Amino acid sequence: MSQALVTQVKGSMFVAFVRSIKADKSGMCNSLLTDEAREVARSLILASKWYPFDVYKSCFEAVCRVYIKSDPEAMRQWGRTYGEQTMTSIYGMVFAKTHALAGMDAFRDIAKNVYDSIEIESEMLSDNEIEIRISDFDPDFEEWYLVGQGWIERTLELVIKKDISSRIVERSWLGAPQTIYRMKWS
Repeated sequence: MSQALVTQVKGSMFVAFVRSIKADKSGMCNSLLTDEAREVARSLILASKWYPFDVYKSCFEAVCRVYIKSDPEAMRQWGRTYGEQTMTSIYGMVFAKTHALAGMDAFRDIAKNVYDSIEIESEMLSDNEIEIRISDFDPDFEEWYLVGQGWIERTLELVIKKDISSRIVERSWLGAPQTIYRMKWS
């Protein structure tokens, strides 16, 4: 397993996971958390405060396992929903953009403000296809990349006002040097 480069995450990325953990009356989420994550999840999460990435990852993985049974398609769909809710309520400035590349530049800037280490590069492959490369993040965090696929997909749909199909062409959790998404529209 590779070492995670990211060490902290802003609370704005954390709130929904903690809310889901607190809503789980079965206790399954709590049982999957590290001791530190359990302690943080009991506290009030502040959107602007930095939290340990390992705690965030523990909460993220617990919610994915309990609520969506780690199903890749369900994680992508959840990313679409969670991404739209978060982007439209907190980061609406992305939607002032009308071009896919400009939308992804704004998305990258947001990601750099909520994770202390992440690189997102975007390149138009044609008039209707964009490639998004993510590196300098936790390469083994499969759940995050699957949820992220849906999040980016839905964000781009809202920016360019077209339906998007996406696929992952390289997976860092399977040993690739980065994770690469390709998004296409008609």
